[in-house]
Amino acid sequence: MRYSYWGILFMLGGLTLFAAPSLETLRDGQLGFDSLIVIQRKPLNPTHVYTYHVEGLASGGGLYRLGLKDNVLTRLVDASEGVILDCQLSYDGKQILFSWKRTMKDPFEIWRMNVDGTGLEKVVAEQSNNMNACWLPDGGIAFISDRKPAFAYCWTSTSPVLFRADRDGKNAVRLSANYLTDFTPSVMTDGRILYSRWEYVDRPAIPIQSLWAVNPDGTLLAGVFGNRVLCPATFMEAKDIPGMPGKILCVMTSHNGPCRGAIGLLDLNKGGNAQEAITNLTLDVHVGKVDDSGAGNSMRGPYESPFPLDQNYFLVSKAGTLLLRDYEGKCDVVIRAGDKELGFYSPQPIRPRALPQTPRPSRVDKNAEPFADIIMHNVTIGLEDFVKPGEIKRLAVIQEMEKDIRADVKQRAFGFQFPVVSCAATYAPKRVFGFATVEADGSAHFRAPANVPLYFLPIDDQGRAVQRMRTFTHFMPGEKQSCIGCHADRNYVSPTRVTSGGRSIAAARPAETLSLPSWGAEHGFSFARIVQPVLDKHCVRCHNGDSEKAPQPELSGDRTDFFNVAYENLARLDSISATKSTDPVKNKGNPYTSWITTFNGCEKNILEIKPKRWGSPASKLAEVVVSGHLDANGKKRIQLTADEQLRIVMWIDLNVPFYGTSQSLQLDLPGCRRILPKDLDKTLKEISARRGFELPETFYVRLDHPEKNPFLAVPLAKGHFKSKEDPDYKRILACFEGVQEELKKRINVNYRDVIGGVE
Repeated sequence: MRYSYWGILFMLGGLTLFAAPSLETLRDGQLGFDSLIVIQRKPLNPTHVYTYHVEGLASGGGLYRLGLKDNVLTRLVDASEGVILDCQLSYDGKQILFSWKRTMKDPFEIWRMNVDGTGLEKVVAEQSNNMNACWLPDGGIAFISDRKPAFAYCWTSTSPVLFRADRDGKNAVRLSANYLTDFTPSVMTDGRILYSRWEYVDRPAIPIQSLWAVNPDGTLLAGVFGNRVLCPATFMEAKDIPGMPGKILCVMTSHNGPCRGAIGLLDLNKGGNAQEAITNLTLDVHVGKVDDSGAGNSMRGPYESPFPLDQNYFLVSKAGTLLLRDYEGKCDVVIRAGDKELGFYSPQPIRPRALPQTPRPSRVDKNAEPFADIIMHNVTIGLEDFVKPGEIKRLAVIQEMEKDIRADVKQRAFGFQFPVVSCAATYAPKRVFGFATVEADGSAHFRAPANVPLYFLPIDDQGRAVQRMRTFTHFMPGEKQSCIGCHADRNYVSPTRVTSGGRSIAAARPAETLSLPSWGAEHGFSFARIVQPVLDKHCVRCHNGDSEKAPQPELSGDRTDFFNVAYENLARLDSISATKSTDPVKNKGNPYTSWITTFNGCEKNILEIKPKRWGSPASKLAEVVVSGHLDANGKKRIQLTADEQLRIVMWIDLNVPFYGTSQSLQLDLPGCRRILPKDLDKTLKEISARRGFELPETFYVRLDHPEKNPFLAVPLAKGHFKSKEDPDYKRILACFEGVQEELKKRINVNYRDVIGGVE
């Protein structure tokens, strides 16, 4: 008696028994196929899940057809000199797309061939890595490519993102505006491209690699699952399951280490970040809780390459051995075991499969200007308990800027920043494109730049951001997009629910052009260029550090080894120790600015999403600025213009960047920024030991007016140095010779941005 396609149910006295398939029934073709396409290769062992295209690769193996009836492997492509990363069969089951690194010196290229081994031809080849190709229902292909100039902020690898092209590889179009990495795309039943995306908008780098979906023309980008899940840190190799709407099969793993772990079944109907939405199908691998940051980067498991066959079964590779399993945990059939060196991956049955839904015609206008029209129905949706109706006056439209320069990780500072952008706050430079009006009913309608990663900050009449959007979106040219609100999950909230069937004020008018910031929208937000002039005008006359009686903190623009004095005190100063804010556990925060730390080990702050929790609403500096810095009698000490006030609170709400670019001309320096006088430390130690007095330490070194550094000023004031003519005083001061020439290199000639206070 033969088993059916899905198994046989025997009803015996009300007891349901499930007869799972065996190897014999699989070989008999009773699951609807009699052969597989598989890749043979050595295990991938990259240092991070997003570096599998450049790390942990070893030559060997190839692309094979595995006959199940006779268990015979037929080699279709020899990859003994290189490696084949992944593959996918066409919907008619006749052709294979695969990513091939022909020699270990070559980049990954995308190739195509017939399932019988004929018709081998190159599809996508550039002087870059192109891989993870999948067939699109409109006849094209989607893939990821690192042809754009971008690198991981905290590592040395390139950052491939999602592209599409015609079937022959021509007319490639970038679909994703990600500034970090996309990986492992597939096509869902509804025709959208499902893929993993790494980002960290004002959050630590380890999480999050969550799941996103986008139309094949790049429109309607939407989060799918895991954008606030700490464990697993990564969801990848995701595929939706035929006949099971809202169900996704994927690999769940860490941020660091190989791209393998546990196999998860996600139920999107239970929420985009919900614990109950995750089912671990591989109970031999422990998977922590969604809010457990400690477990998020410690998941280790042997599973990868899951492929859903139907509503009952899936294929998977376990340490290179091919298995057939079911979602109930009752079936575990070994199809083909790997050996000590070479295993089997990317198994797929050679058979036709149903075409996804035909996507709607592309709404991208190739002749349109690079802008999209955005409608927000009500920005207060999701904020009602904390934000009053009408409190939000404008939306700031902000770009996360990519790192388009490669540096050595040995130069990292403030966590993993190289080049340094901030003091362990934002990794990314920020560019403020402008501001959109929010109407009385909370609606907004504006034109936003296309093809760049954007997020929005809802701000009040004082310029303060009442909520933080700690993720980004993007738009295609000519796209028309609508959003629910500033903290509503658009996957689970209907626009009709928030508009009560009526039309919002903003929707009834044309999209407005963003009002530009006074400092211009051409460059990234630079503290020295945008904020320091306000401090110079209103604050430095008192907060100048010229005497012990001068009020604290000092707010001068004198440049320091990494930043400038005002930034050191307003952002970097630790409220407890007044030393370096480098320990994510001991750091108690800055007394003046409430910024979000991005140190590894602080992932838990991703879950702190209460409105007004971070930034200017929670910062002492913003209170001083908004109030006018009241004296003991309640009289204003300063009177800032609305623009001057906005510059300061916007800097806080951008998560305190100092530099307006990730460019640097000093890649050999710590953090690709730090300028320290030659032999300064050695000289200070020698003088202190010889003369028997302790030279005071400081958490920064002042490069302008070096005589104000405590190790010179304090000993002079206490008489340890009799005068400025003291040989040791002059010897310390001499260490600063040539520093001004080095400071001039902080000018970025590519962006012409002022990033160190020098024009």
